Amino acid sequence: MTAPNNGYTLRCISCNAVNDERKTSTYCTECGSVLTVDYHESRKEIQYPLNTLLPDPLKHDATTLRRLSRLSELYGADLYAKLELENPTGCFKDRGSFVEVQKALELGADAICLASTGNMAASVAAYACYFKIPCFVFVPEKTPETKLAQSTIYDATIIKIKGDFKMCEILCREFAKSGNYYLAGDYVFRQEGQKSFSYELFEQGPVDYDYIFVPVGAGTNLAAIYKGFKELKDAGQITRIPSFVAVQPEQSSPVVEGIFKKEKIIKDHVNTMADAVAVGDPFDFYKVMEAIKDTNGLAFTATENEILESVKEMTVEEGIYTEPACAIPLATFKNNAATFRGKKCLFVLTGTGLKSSHIVTKYSLSSPVLSPKLERIQQYIESGFPEMQRKSWGQSREMIMGNVNMDDEHSRLYEEYVSGISKKGKTLKEEEIKALKSLVYNEDTKLEKPVEVLDYKLTMRMHGLVSAAVKLRLPNGEEIISLDQGVGPLDAVLTAIKAETDEFIPLVVKSHEVEILSPDTDSLVVATLVLEKEDFTFTSKGVSPDTIEAVIQAFVKGLAIANKALVV
Repeated sequence: MTAPNNGYTLRCISCNAVNDERKTSTYCTECGSVLTVDYHESRKEIQYPLNTLLPDPLKHDATTLRRLSRLSELYGADLYAKLELENPTGCFKDRGSFVEVQKALELGADAICLASTGNMAASVAAYACYFKIPCFVFVPEKTPETKLAQSTIYDATIIKIKGDFKMCEILCREFAKSGNYYLAGDYVFRQEGQKSFSYELFEQGPVDYDYIFVPVGAGTNLAAIYKGFKELKDAGQITRIPSFVAVQPEQSSPVVEGIFKKEKIIKDHVNTMADAVAVGDPFDFYKVMEAIKDTNGLAFTATENEILESVKEMTVEEGIYTEPACAIPLATFKNNAATFRGKKCLFVLTGTGLKSSHIVTKYSLSSPVLSPKLERIQQYIESGFPEMQRKSWGQSREMIMGNVNMDDEHSRLYEEYVSGISKKGKTLKEEEIKALKSLVYNEDTKLEKPVEVLDYKLTMRMHGLVSAAVKLRLPNGEEIISLDQGVGPLDAVLTAIKAETDEFIPLVVKSHEVEILSPDTDSLVVATLVLEKEDFTFTSKGVSPDTIEAVIQAFVKGLAIANKALVV
């Protein structure tokens, strides 16, 4: 059961000052600390700080509570998972957005705004769209479009800002103050929505867990779940609160570090594949610390490799495909298996792996495109590649090709690459050999390149521009020199090539990525271009000790791929 309630106080957790929600829903106006909602009476049903509560229009059923039978048997504990990835937008954030958007409407806001690049943006956008209130999402300029797709489809206005996420947060707050806009985020009213997790769990059966593992970024979700349990206990619904385990990636762990030091830690930069919890300044740290202290809880971290291994293990053993942040509970549990042996533990699985397909792409060995011949398919199956593909998870896909047998055509192509690299005075290291084999194995040996780059020259110009002169051999055999400019060497060279090739195969360079395979100055470079020809989007790779030549190689190969697609 749920109930609206206007009998509550908005209190600062640090100075206890009572705040007016018409003036702030974020920080205390007296001391700048965070806020909490204190209800004037305890009730058995969940209470929300709203005068009128509308039914959740998007979420109609409880998320699944599942016993992890195989993992329980494997590790000698009674393991459960709450599948928060079943929420409407695939993430636990929907619980908070349901309340935040209604609070924005109740306060008479003209629009809702937030800084986010992922789960929260999609969630707020979904509820704002349904309730017909405009939504503005501030994101850093380099945010991949795939991460913004959900927000875009829900009609949010995406505002890309030059700079990092911190700059987006600052501008979003200024934007909120500039008009009658509600600032959404990991603030007090979001916590009130996310505490519904605890009430839902209570309705699903006895909450006799020894430990609850919660992935932590800003800390709001763990704080919300703990608050829900406290309210249940105060209302006499339960007699005991499980111990909380705060878990974070080792490379982004200010909360875990702060718990051990008993003070809030702020990191200038955090970098982890578990981007859902990559938060340098954990907003609700003190609430998390209170939950850990009051429940005799624990705090652990997991490495990036441990997270990857646990993503795969949860998927393979239990059929649950999660985003990397959700793998941290299993990873930290395994690291401390002796502590939890025989205990009843709950893993909070916060989001679907469908939101992190780029991680799977990066750490999975992609399948090559085969010629439509039965003998080629048979050779592929017998090459060892499929088995290598299954065993390769967690390693860079460029590093695992050493034991794969190549056919004659691919072996010839590999030797051509090695010969060209050797001519530049480069000796390949073992990991570079594996990377090169991976690239070659995935290459179509029948590609005919419609243009050849014979040479190039770069000249620096004023205002940061670079001029490129590229010597090309065109399809008719004619050799020409194409001149153009760009904002850097790569841009200048590609622009000069495209000035000619766009006449017969127009390609759009959507993005590029350069991977340096070792810290050495003569390291092999793998360049990956995402290219587009009309509605055909594809990737193309090049490899060389020289970054520009690797990019040129990838682009020319892309021309060949596009040309073949057009012919077919």
